[in-house]
Amino acid sequence: MAEIPFETFRVALEAARGTAEAAPTHLINLAGKITPNITRYRPKEARGTRARNYRSVDTRKGAEWEAEGDADGNETLVLLNMSVAPLTTPSTPSGATLSRLWSFVPNLTADNIKSATAWWGDPALNQLLSDFCVLDELVFENDASGEEVLTISAKGMGGFPSKVSAPSATASIAGVTFPGQMMQCWIDTASAIGTTAISGRLISAKHTIRTGATYKYLAVGPTGALDYTLIGRDVVVGMTTELKLEFIDYAQYDLWSAGTGLKCRVRHNGALIESTAGPVNWYNYVEFDTYGPAEELDWDDNEGSNRALNLTINSTYDVTLGADFRVAVQNQRTTL
Repeated sequence: MAEIPFETFRVALEAARGTAEAAPTHLINLAGKITPNITRYRPKEARGTRARNYRSVDTRKGAEWEAEGDADGNETLVLLNMSVAPLTTPSTPSGATLSRLWSFVPNLTADNIKSATAWWGDPALNQLLSDFCVLDELVFENDASGEEVLTISAKGMGGFPSKVSAPSATASIAGVTFPGQMMQCWIDTASAIGTTAISGRLISAKHTIRTGATYKYLAVGPTGALDYTLIGRDVVVGMTTELKLEFIDYAQYDLWSAGTGLKCRVRHNGALIESTAGPVNWYNYVEFDTYGPAEELDWDDNEGSNRALNLTINSTYDVTLGADFRVAVQNQRTTL
């Protein structure tokens, strides 16, 4: 997606779904856009002429929104509220002073993800405001073989936008980034998740979170806006983790072949937050826990010089967690 100078993408999580917030609370430091759409119906006519169209009427209005760029721990918190679970207050890990841990676990029996009001465009012009923005898919990717960092992309739907004066500028809160070579991976079977480190073989990781949002259009009378008025949630694979591993031995292949249930943790690390007695080093990170057997094996290569193994893990319910996946962010923020 093109990065256009001066454009901003700002949001505020909605207290009530579909009720627009008055002002943005967060600047999402990603290249984004809101694309309005209208379904325009043209009746078939039989008027004895060659003209195809005589009338039209709008039957549905809405918008699609998307944003992508380098991930940081601050914007990630907002997007995880929209895709996994509502969370506005972190915990302080035992022994830490400055570090804060945000742990997002989906509720499998309640629909509680947040919607947002979004503002997009050049602040020197009128901006587009779209309420009831719902996130469909959130993707994180990182590659140790490259020279970049953890990236994030988000997309979803929203209400038909209105033109509004650009609101007062929202502060851009600088967040750290997460180089690929600082990733860590653990794959456990019988042990608790995060016990068995997989060293010297993780090349890349991709995590895809799907909300299963469905959009409902109901009759609302002659003054209706033609937007959707409710959302629901479908049964979906909540998160998929795709790993590319250096093929050093058959350890991970054998787990796939046997259909062994895995507890996979991938941590994308950033800058040091603090060091405490122990010594213990506390880092910024975004962490993904995925449960389930490895699927969709595929052969790959690493720099064209040796074989690599691609494995996919589709999230599966874990009785200890009480859910099928978890996403955690560690940083220094005390509020959302």
